[in-house]
Amino acid sequence: MNLKDLGNLPRSQKIILLALIFIVLIGGFVYFIFLPGKAEFDALKTGVNELNQKINTNEVKLRRLEELKVENMQLQSQLAMLQAQLPMEQEVSSLLKQVSDLSIESGLEVKLWKPGARKKDSSGMYLEIPVDVEVSGGYHSLASFFDRISKLPRIVNITNLNMDGAKVSGGGISIQNKFVATTFSAVIEGTEELPDSKKVNKKDKDKEKAKESMEAQ
Repeated sequence: MNLKDLGNLPRSQKIILLALIFIVLIGGFVYFIFLPGKAEFDALKTGVNELNQKINTNEVKLRRLEELKVENMQLQSQLAMLQAQLPMEQEVSSLLKQVSDLSIESGLEVKLWKPGARKKDSSGMYLEIPVDVEVSGGYHSLASFFDRISKLPRIVNITNLNMDGAKVSGGGISIQNKFVATTFSAVIEGTEELPDSKKVNKKDKDKEKAKESMEAQ
């Protein structure tokens, strides 16, 4: 069939033929262009949504990270302040003497001053150094002593306070006071004692060196 034959077709057949051609064109467009394009568009849209979710998640994590950094800086600052209140181990003796002197200056009579065993706290960051104390004196003297203790630049905790045995002395009332004064010492790495086995080995080596020195002479 050529174009001349098409021109001789009845009007109704021409309309049907044109409709078929239009349908074929539309179908081809939908099948070959629209559907693949829509699938690609949907895939891209899904990818964009996933990226947006990841971006939002990362933004939340980033904000949380910044918050954690600020919290960490605050904790580091607090830790530094607390460590500044902890004497080094070689300073503990002078601190305990200062506490003893304060009790005397406050008008108390020291009956017992017994340092206990030092022990590390659960974190391993500092040593607890307790001292069993027994003093006698009046209420005012004891209150003055505790007030002076609270104003020390170093930390000294007073616990297990027991007040007993009040009696009249020198025109006033004297009370027997027992308590535990605990101070703290910063732990310095590398200052721990050697295990017994290592101490023995070290002594043996020292003996061998001394023996070699004597033989050389």
